[in-house]
Amino acid sequence: MQEIRSRLLRRIVVPLWLTLLFAGASFGQNEKAAVFTVKYISSDSVYIDAGRNAGIQDGMLISVVNVQAAPGQADGARFRGEQHVAELKVLSVADSSAVCEIVSSTSDLQVGQVAFLTPDSVQERRETQSVAEAADYPIVVGFTYGDPLDDEVRQTEERKIIQESPVGRIRGRLGFDYGNTQESGGFSSRQMGMIINADMTYLGGTYWNFTGYWRGNLTSHSSGTTTGTTPTTLTDLINRTYHLSLTYDNPYSPIRIGVGRLFLPWAPSLSTIDGAYFARKVTRNVTLGAFGGSTPDPTSWSYNPDQRIAGTFVNYEKGDFNSARYFFTAGLAATTLQWRVARQFAFFENTFSWKRYFSLFNSLQADEARTSPLPNGGSNPTGVSQSYTSLRIQPVSRISFGLNHNYFRNLPTFDPRLISTGLLDQYLFQGFSGDVRVELPKRIAVYTSLGKSKVSTDKQGSLNQGYGISFGRIWRTGLSADAHYSKFDSAFGKGQYESFSIIKNVNENFRLQVMTGRQKFISSLSSNTNSNFVNMSADWNLGPRYFFETNYGWYSGTTMQYQQWTSVFGYRFGGFRK
Repeated sequence: MQEIRSRLLRRIVVPLWLTLLFAGASFGQNEKAAVFTVKYISSDSVYIDAGRNAGIQDGMLISVVNVQAAPGQADGARFRGEQHVAELKVLSVADSSAVCEIVSSTSDLQVGQVAFLTPDSVQERRETQSVAEAADYPIVVGFTYGDPLDDEVRQTEERKIIQESPVGRIRGRLGFDYGNTQESGGFSSRQMGMIINADMTYLGGTYWNFTGYWRGNLTSHSSGTTTGTTPTTLTDLINRTYHLSLTYDNPYSPIRIGVGRLFLPWAPSLSTIDGAYFARKVTRNVTLGAFGGSTPDPTSWSYNPDQRIAGTFVNYEKGDFNSARYFFTAGLAATTLQWRVARQFAFFENTFSWKRYFSLFNSLQADEARTSPLPNGGSNPTGVSQSYTSLRIQPVSRISFGLNHNYFRNLPTFDPRLISTGLLDQYLFQGFSGDVRVELPKRIAVYTSLGKSKVSTDKQGSLNQGYGISFGRIWRTGLSADAHYSKFDSAFGKGQYESFSIIKNVNENFRLQVMTGRQKFISSLSSNTNSNFVNMSADWNLGPRYFFETNYGWYSGTTMQYQQWTSVFGYRFGGFRK
């Protein structure tokens, strides 16, 4: 038996070991360099001194650090700890050079700066090389899993590289706005303001991010009015729905921070807040946090510009979007008006999903008994005040089905002028409803929602219905369009609206958008029973650094009629488009 074992070792194991040894030696000799230098810089392209000879392929990502080296002397991973100044993407490859585009940058690039493949691109090159070399060996041995110690070292090194100096993007737009509003009766007003578009991630090589959009008036002057105040237009209301925030999101730190106009990431069903949140992960799956601020979003169910909110929460999260995922949040919050408590409530959010095929979502708020100081007044006992449940099924990528249930105990305080914009659709259907969305060829999508609404005072239920169609590209014109119709009857009011929008990108530097709609709304909450509107905007990029934007709005309603125009001139950086 011992003799048989010796023969097997000599005839099978030893040759296999020698084959793997020589294969490993050959692979080590063929491992190509992953560190290069910037060779040449044009207006919008960067050339590096490596190409097919270094295994560079189209689409690979390359990081540039603020260190210079002579050609051929960038020879080590010691440069990875230096400050990252740009991220490049390979567009085309020659034998000994490659042309790249600038994906993001924090400063101007210079010839001679060190560049190297990102970890993902290095792995991609190794896999390609392994496939090419596999045919050279008669025996291919595969393992179901790697060496645990080796995996641990690799993950630690990759984490160190990412954590030392993350590569982000710095781009945005800053502009000054001048506008005029003409109301019926000869009243007029002038406004001066600012707009900020920001898409800035990993500021200064840290995990701070500044992203979002803000547009507001800095000064205003009215003439011909008795109050001297500027009216709030439909455009002004839409501007209040945007977010602009400074956030800290480090995957290797338990702390998360957000400041600005934002929503709470762990409970997005709550109102947008002008304020801040602070959260700390106490275990791998559990996060504790607190938040507070005002509620400026006019699309919120309980909107009031003078309202404030504060609360605490706990979140449990397990799984990921590539498989099964469970997300649960519970918290306590209170709102105040003129520093008097308006609501004290508990809120809950549950989400369970399995890949893209199935998701179940529920949000619920339960109030403590109170006498409300809200405009609609009244007393409310302890109980559920809001609840929304949605079941989504997507058997194939182009078709999705939904079953929803919506319940609200209290009358809403959102601004009804926004109904025809589609921003309030989640509130218009009460009770059970179902929806279907189908993605057709040629970038066409059709969608519909149907439901039956009935409250205790109704003799019979009413049918809520909505239909829409969108075109991602109309023939070869470059036009995108969307048309929507909705008819609803709920506890707070009934009505219908039609809207149509169209977008035209004439070229990379010019964009035109038109949105028009009309609505009928009958409710005790508002006398604005009938209105029509048209909004138009045009956006030009003037060279590589400046832009000009103009907007025109016409609104005709029962309580307000006006025309409004604005113009914006500003500076853009980082290649940012609207």
